[in-house]
Amino acid sequence: MQKKILAALFLLLSINIQCQEVLKLSFSQIVDTPDQAVGAEILKRVYKSIQIPVSFMLLSGERALIQSSGGFSDGEVHRIWKVGEVYPNLLRVPTPINYIEPSVFSIKTYQIKSCEDLRHLRIGIVRGVKHAEICTKGFKKLKILKHSLELIRVLNEREVDVIITARFNGIIQVNKLGYQKVQALNPPLSKRPLYHYVHKKHGELIPRINAAIIKMRNSGEMIRIRKEAMEKLSNLAAKY
Repeated sequence: MQKKILAALFLLLSINIQCQEVLKLSFSQIVDTPDQAVGAEILKRVYKSIQIPVSFMLLSGERALIQSSGGFSDGEVHRIWKVGEVYPNLLRVPTPINYIEPSVFSIKTYQIKSCEDLRHLRIGIVRGVKHAEICTKGFKKLKILKHSLELIRVLNEREVDVIITARFNGIIQVNKLGYQKVQALNPPLSKRPLYHYVHKKHGELIPRINAAIIKMRNSGEMIRIRKEAMEKLSNLAAKY
């Protein structure tokens, strides 16, 4: 009888400890990608407001999606809308937290108004960066790289004619590397909102996360955090 009582007490204690465990989340973040760093700063504030500690795993674009869709990380910092359609394990938080302007960078001047105008050129993109993969789908003259810094380098060395990356990312990386001949072409190819994604195992958190995002957006806090993070990254790049 005494053994049964002790076993029951031990079980209750174990359940109580589990209930008191703090939920901690870790999200995939694409390495060497300034826009993702900005998104991470926004998410830190979002999750702080709902009292959930977060951290970030720095990975290549493709590896980030493998980790998040497989449940090895708890989701993605942010991605374009299409990611939620391609990766069913990743659930989109409905309110965007950031945006990008996919752009063409080159050394020569080209008249580019759409992705189709790039078909005849040698193009560099980063594997796993979905807006660039969608833009160049079916193109033959592609050089696919692992990281965005490599992307800028192959353009500077004229291994490709143009590269596609988010405008802010490209400008920061060009300044960081000191490649004065590399330029962003105008206008950008598009403007795309970016959405935070969580793995489906955390789907019940989405209403809380979304409410926090809406509150930050409506108060102007999200714009302020984005501006501060972008200025910080720009200042750091200027020091190289």
